[in-house]
Amino acid sequence: MSARRTAAAMLMLAALGGCADSAPPAAPASPPDVVKPADPSRDGARAGQWARAESERDKRPIAWQYREDFAVAPPRQLPQLLVVSQGLKIPYVGQVDPALQQGFAVREQRLLDALKDKAELVAVLDWSQQHDWFFYADASVTRESVTLALGDVGGHDVRVTLENDAQQQFYGTLKQRVSGSP
Repeated sequence: MSARRTAAAMLMLAALGGCADSAPPAAPASPPDVVKPADPSRDGARAGQWARAESERDKRPIAWQYREDFAVAPPRQLPQLLVVSQGLKIPYVGQVDPALQQGFAVREQRLLDALKDKAELVAVLDWSQQHDWFFYADASVTRESVTLALGDVGGHDVRVTLENDAQQQFYGTLKQRVSGSP
């Protein structure tokens, strides 16, 4: 991950100060093509215990879904922070489009299947025009292997970055910002 990308992620984390993890608040009636946010565990498809936290940055909503129990018992040494970022044509403003969510779920499942024994998904971010998956991965994971696992993404702008984070600083900061505990 570049220094610029790391700084951007940390700024988004900073925007979560005082934000508590919880289920999404009840929303007023939504148009028929928009549904409220799904369970952050994706109805059990994601390993572990998941929570959702929301805030704002630059007057735009930020939605984090994150694994609450990863720091409690990480299964093995995973020294790399892997970030898979998908660019969006329409800025995220809190909407949950079923077709878009289905595309995210398909790509996430491809990543989970390919990285099954090599990485753990710890967070997902929606902000502005991006959807990011954050994994902790072992040293065998490369950008090329992740890109290959994604396959054809149908013209979507997708970036894959890796950064050494053996101390899990990213995850620790995220947990601290959303829950006030390391």
